[in-house]
Formats: sequence, structure tokens, C-alpha cells
Amino acid sequence: MAKKRTARPQLLVVVSDLHCGSTVGLMPPDSENMAGNTLAFGSNHHQRWLWECWQDAQKQVAKIAGNDPLALLINGDATEGIHHRSPEVVASLIETHCAMAATALRPWADRAVATFVTKGTECHTHDIESYLASLIGAQDGKAREKWLIDIHGCLIDATHHIGATSRAYLEASAMSIVLGNARLNSIRAGHPSAQVYLRAHRHCGGVFSDGSGLLAITGGWQFLTRHGHKVVPDAIPRPSVLVLDWRGKPEGSLPIHHHIFFNPPAPKVTKV
Repeated sequence: MAKKRTARPQLLVVVSDLHCGSTVGLMPPDSENMAGNTLAFGSNHHQRWLWECWQDAQKQVAKIAGNDPLALLINGDATEGIHHRSPEVVASLIETHCAMAATALRPWADRAVATFVTKGTECHTHDIESYLASLIGAQDGKAREKWLIDIHGCLIDATHHIGATSRAYLEASAMSIVLGNARLNSIRAGHPSAQVYLRAHRHCGGVFSDGSGLLAITGGWQFLTRHGHKVVPDAIPRPSVLVLDWRGKPEGSLPIHHHIFFNPPAPKVTKV
């Protein structure tokens, strides 16, 4: 899709936690390491499924957006990184992970009139995010810890981290707490209070709104690692893409949200 730069965007597409470079994270087919060796899916059905969903997500976003201009937010952890001596990586250099992320994100960034990259977790990204931002032509050519973005008169506060919980039934409570806490801290400091707060990191997506504010978390594009199986063994990754849509809404109002989720196939049951 060609870029449309003739109008201010009233759509924001949000993705996060791609973890490119992980053996259970997003990976473009036929990637290469720094020496030129081909890195393919092989029999890794996790990565094949994730890439198919990634392509489907682009089609769904295109259907929602049509020819209208949009902005793109990459809200942290686009790379897996080299950390904790983990063997669960497809290449030993984070530069290779970054190149994979750039390949995956470039079609989205080429479509967007503005792209923003948020810094993620240090062990996953080190300081590679600004290099990624420069590769895909993102805003300022660098990443930030937090972005404050005004779209259609609505102030958006976007940063990667948020506390995690292993109790799925308390997720809405946790989101409402973060929303209220963020607002209060802004007010106490005399800063403008955002209406929309965007977070990631938990790999568990969702949206909470109290009618005057909205907090949204995007789902991660990574299946459970060995560490994940230890700390959140019951978690089931559901990758997602969030589209915030202000078209037809009054200036300064909350957007309509389109949250695109993908449910992985159920695991095989062993009969005895």
C-alpha cells in the first residue's frame, strides 16, 4: 500500500513484543544472519503460524484503514536479544534480530505517515531500538522511553512496561489501577493528563476504559520460552494488533478500538 501524506492521521496502529530472534518469536521467512547464512522456519511450526498471522493482520488493518492515513507505534521489545545465556535464539547477534524486525515492520512503516519506536526491556533490546528506528524511517530516527502523541486532539501516553500478573481474572483491575495511577501522577506534577495509555510487556492484550480514559495492552508475538513455562506455565500467548480509530469522532474524544487477536491452535491431546 502506498503512503498517503496529504492529511493528518486519525488512525494509530499499535504492535509490540515481536521478539524477533527468538526460536518461538516472530521471524520473517528466509532471513539471513550477518554472514549471509539463510535462517528459515524449517519444522518450527510456531514461527510459521506467527508469520501467517502477521500477514493476516496486515490485511485486516488494510481493510479497516482503507486509504486513510495512519500512524504506527512499535511499543517495545521488537527483538529478543542475547541474554541470560539463552539457547532459544536463532542467531547469536542482536544485529541479526534487528534486521529481522526491520523486515517484518517495514511494510507497516512504509504505509504509515509517522512511525514511533518505544524502548523495551534492556535484556531483549540493549540499545538497538534507535538503530531499528533509523532502519524503518521512524520519527526522529530514534527510540524513546515514552512517547506523548496528540492525534485528533487526544493525548496518548505510550511506554512499554507495565506490571504483570499470573491471575487472568484480575487483569481488568490491574489495568484500571495503572490508568488511575498514571493520571494522578501527571496531575500531581502539573503535567497534562493523557486520555489514552498504551502499554505492552505482559504479552497479554486487553483494553480497559472508564468512559473518559482508556488503557490498552497489545498481545505479544512470542510463544512461551523455557522461562515463561516456569513463571507463567498456564499462559496461552495470543498475538494482537491494536487499531485506534478517531474517524468520525469529535476532536479530543476517545477513539474506537479495533483489537485484532489470533488464537493459537489447541495443543495435541495424548490418548493412552
